[in-house]
Amino acid sequence: MKLWAGRFSKNTHELVDAFNASIHFDYRLASYDIQGSIAHANMLGKCGIITPDEAEKNCSWLANNC
Repeated sequence: MKLWAGRFSKNTHELVDAFNASIHFDYRLASYDIQGSIAHANMLGKCGIITPDEAEKNCSWLANNC
């Protein structure tokens, strides 16, 4: 059963189903994705693309909310 079963009168498009097919194992990659996002935010701060304060806020938010 889909999470949204019963909310819509039509079936989802097969491309949507194919796109969502990996959700059941994506959770195993989530922590690595968050680690990569934190590293990216740090790099952006060190390169001056965002301020060090913005980088810290991003990293802190990711660490505390994901």
